[in-house]
Amino acid sequence: MKVRYNPVVGVVMVVLGAVCLFLGLWLMALGEFNASVLVGALVTLLGILYLVRPYFWVSSSAVELRAVVGPVRRTFPFRTLEVDGSKLVAVNDGDRKKLPVTRWMAHSGDWAAAVERATRR
Repeated sequence: MKVRYNPVVGVVMVVLGAVCLFLGLWLMALGEFNASVLVGALVTLLGILYLVRPYFWVSSSAVELRAVVGPVRRTFPFRTLEVDGSKLVAVNDGDRKKLPVTRWMAHSGDWAAAVERATRR
């Protein structure tokens, strides 16, 4: 099951990045280079990636966390998946590991489905 990023975070990043990029390009047109062009382009790109790439995947035995940029993947195996506040906890033979995913960064509908799937077991 795919859990996407919160679209609000992606949209805010795209808007702020575009404003920063626009202002930097305006300064370049006036003859002054400013690093805000590079920062604006980077933030806009990250916002777009937040809107199109998944945050993490939940399977029947593991949670796979993927990097926003690049091919890096981290897998967290579990026997049961629990919810501890706004975090997911992977329980494997008595060993509990808090996963590096948070509720506010996840799409609310996808998070609810993942929590429902985790507590259904």
